[in-house]
Amino acid sequence: MPHSTPKSCILKESKKSHSMQVTNSATIVDYFPEAFVAEACDIKGVKVMVKRFIKRVYFRATGQKSYSTVVAIEAKYDWQSRIANGAEVTDFNLDKLPSSEYMPLVC
Repeated sequence: MPHSTPKSCILKESKKSHSMQVTNSATIVDYFPEAFVAEACDIKGVKVMVKRFIKRVYFRATGQKSYSTVVAIEAKYDWQSRIANGAEVTDFNLDKLPSSEYMPLVC
């Protein structure tokens, strides 16, 4: 009986879903990756996907910031909607939002 070698597991990060910054005349909206999930793939090994984002809205007129947590599908819909209404992609956020800026309340 032939000896079979186990398949190697390669860790690759998916670049299909970028966290971005979307800007219009009134707001700057940042989407920061928050929850990373590793999923098995027979072809690519293991790929890392972002399942949740921290959404930060900066209001240019008042200088105030608003924070919320959104799942990936909501984030994609939101930035596509903003772009369709004239906003521009001005940056990409590849790192998490610093915890010194945003710490959600834990009960």
